[in-house]
Amino acid sequence: MTRIWMLFLAGCLSGCGTTIQNYRILEQSPVQLHTASVGSTIFRLNRQTDLPNAFGKSDVFGGKVDRGYAELKFHGLTEKGELILSVNDIQKSSTETTMDRYSARPRIDVQTTVSTGSAGPADGTRFLFDVRKQKELVISGVRVTFVDVQPYSVSYRLEDTQR
Repeated sequence: MTRIWMLFLAGCLSGCGTTIQNYRILEQSPVQLHTASVGSTIFRLNRQTDLPNAFGKSDVFGGKVDRGYAELKFHGLTEKGELILSVNDIQKSSTETTMDRYSARPRIDVQTTVSTGSAGPADGTRFLFDVRKQKELVISGVRVTFVDVQPYSVSYRLEDTQR
């Protein structure tokens, strides 16, 4: 009788939760017109997935795992009027599960991959963008449409192309 009860309980628990989902959270609203001054962040896209349970389904309590972020910053204009931008794209992988998070002694392995240029992780990869030739730029699935460019600020709209 105990074995039947254990099999029934295991069957019920394996059905708990749903398939693991990926989430993209854009910190800036894609609806409105934004302005960024020199040194400001144009956008930051945070990545998350559902915290997996012991059966490979999502955590029934809604736990999430950080998977990194992508960030685009404005650093000013060149003498030719090109935008000086930098991008950081941080990818994280983790072995964390509900068993790790909710246990008294968790064991979690986390790996981080940083994609940067020679400027280093703090500045990311710097590049020039000529808005006279092209108004739109897509970074990590986020479309940035530049509306107005001034010497010390830019106005722009955002769209998450992967939603």
